[in-house]
Amino acid sequence: MQAELSRIEAFIGRHIPSSLTRHPLAVFDCDDTLIKGDIGEAMFYFQLEHFLFRVSPAALWPDHPMREQLSNLYEGLHNLPSGKAVHDRRFISFAEMMLDWYFGQLAEGSTEKACSDIVSLFAGFSGIEAQQIARATLTRELESPLETHITGRHALPRGIRFIKESIELLGRLRKEGFDIWVVSGSNRWSVEAMCEHIGISSNHVIGIDLLEQDGLYTSTVKQPVPVLEGKVGALKQHVMDAPKIVVSDSTYDIPLFKYSTDMKVLINQANGQDFFQSGDITRDESWLVVETPTLMEQANR
Repeated sequence: MQAELSRIEAFIGRHIPSSLTRHPLAVFDCDDTLIKGDIGEAMFYFQLEHFLFRVSPAALWPDHPMREQLSNLYEGLHNLPSGKAVHDRRFISFAEMMLDWYFGQLAEGSTEKACSDIVSLFAGFSGIEAQQIARATLTRELESPLETHITGRHALPRGIRFIKESIELLGRLRKEGFDIWVVSGSNRWSVEAMCEHIGISSNHVIGIDLLEQDGLYTSTVKQPVPVLEGKVGALKQHVMDAPKIVVSDSTYDIPLFKYSTDMKVLINQANGQDFFQSGDITRDESWLVVETPTLMEQANR
């Protein structure tokens, strides 16, 4: 680890801003990078498990292969008194249809659409309501043990923890004057809740977002969607400079890694070599790999 720390210090030394230079840009992914887990998926599960919908998913997902059955299940559950839907015998069938659609698209490689579809489920909510659900989700995840929660035929992960090495690196860069941004393929509200916990302002967070009309979210996802190449496009809408350092865990972020002009930090890989082989990437001196990250019970600002 000492060698990695020396490389970080050398990197910082190359880019410490002076009074005549702009703050160098540092970009972090969120899921499995700053945290172990997926905060966007966790918020989807929370919404589903509490039956928090304003618009029928069948109306939001017109290409769902069982749209009519999904619509009928939703309407039956929606017409029940508040709090009764999740205890009704029809709820498991409804939940399985929702989860099957999401996981099926991920398995087919339709990552951008799968992520966008679950964000569109917040159509009809206000921004404040979405933020409240995001904070409730994060609180539950941080307080839960690391376990699985069974919903029908799906075992859903529960319990999110911050990753020590990423949080410490973020703090070190912030202390030295780097401009910190978090860019994620999860919904914006969930990532903002996570970033608020570690002292990152919401105006430095990019996540999947929805267009608004009359104070409520529509089902239209803002473009570009910050997934794969879309992360670079979304970042360019906010800051003109390319990042000096990118920190992420996934081959999904290879376009973002390639956008870095200097260091690239790969987090949360049990075998970092698999990343480089699958992405056909040369592991040169610009890469630093943290193969066994440490989970934290609490993250300090």
